[in-house]
Amino acid sequence: MLNVRKKFPMLLNNPKLVYFDNAALALKPKMVIKAGNDFYEKYSISSRTADSKLGVYTIHKIDETREHIAKLVDANSSEVIFSSGTTDSLNIIARTLTKIVDKGQILLSYFNHSSNIIPFIELFSQNKDIKINYFSDQKDLLSLIDKDTKIVALSQITNNFNVKYDLKTIYKKCKKYGTILINDAAQAIAHERVSLNNCDVIAFSANKLYGPTGIGALIIKNELKSRLEPVKWGGGQVHDIDYCSWTPNNSNAKFEPGTANLAGIFQFDAAIDFVNKIGYRKIKEYENALAEYLYDELSKLNDVEIRSSRGDTITLFNIKNIPPQDVASYLGNEKGIYVRAGKFCAQMLSKLSNFANSYIRVSLSIYNNKEDIDKLISALKEGGDFIEFLFK
Repeated sequence: MLNVRKKFPMLLNNPKLVYFDNAALALKPKMVIKAGNDFYEKYSISSRTADSKLGVYTIHKIDETREHIAKLVDANSSEVIFSSGTTDSLNIIARTLTKIVDKGQILLSYFNHSSNIIPFIELFSQNKDIKINYFSDQKDLLSLIDKDTKIVALSQITNNFNVKYDLKTIYKKCKKYGTILINDAAQAIAHERVSLNNCDVIAFSANKLYGPTGIGALIIKNELKSRLEPVKWGGGQVHDIDYCSWTPNNSNAKFEPGTANLAGIFQFDAAIDFVNKIGYRKIKEYENALAEYLYDELSKLNDVEIRSSRGDTITLFNIKNIPPQDVASYLGNEKGIYVRAGKFCAQMLSKLSNFANSYIRVSLSIYNNKEDIDKLISALKEGGDFIEFLFK
């Protein structure tokens, strides 16, 4: 068992809280909170105040964090670009690719978060020489990849149904045709290994990795990055400027104009350290065992329809004849059990006939335990209490 609950002030300050919305936002350990406080109390000057001890230290922390992110995903530090989060990362890569992709096919998963769909629709759908198509699973995807396929965008783990991919196999076929493979690793990064060896692009946020909101990473293989131009412009990225032209720095700064989220970088680094100290193997073993327990306990309840598989850390279910939003409201307001209800920004699923319009989602993390699950099961059993809440 992972004994980490005491490391999370949110749980210590709210001892009755049962938090099951980890797919949206993870709670923060003390060391991550402290890293933010340390920046503001000890180091909060611009990283461009380089001719000083504090400036040098801040620059070193940026470089060090970049290296730690790279090591986490089997990349080189020169391939790591800071962003404001997964959504920003996916928007950046989609926009940069408009400069080198002007015809062919783009393949998107039906299960993608809207952040991994809308940028491609907005930026490519008006080009009559580009066709956007969708795939439902790996078999479907592999049958669609051909010489005209320019981009494939998927999620290693989705925030809804646990669609599994063999990224090595997919990437092998992508490389055969020169197809760019984008991995939205927002969900995967907190639960299992993510590797740039199996794709061209990785996007994720710190906030699901026990880090702060407002910062993330976009990791692009150098071979691809060398072909891309910045789509944001400002200070810090300029090598030279003339009246009507300019040249960018030939470094990561080319894609990172403006003042960096320095406090976020300090906290991002602490979050990676926190995860590394536990290790992905232990995290996966613990969470999978907990997910199996959740599935087994939910299976014992009458009228509960589970749409996930045993062992999925994100479990979707419905209760017959009761709207999911009502269940989530009851659990959160009456029982202090925070789950999620809805489509989870995966609206394209409605195009597939065998999926409901809304589900209840329980997403697990390392600080959850069997006691949390027992409280959920007990609350779901109290049907009378639920009815009273609805008609207050």
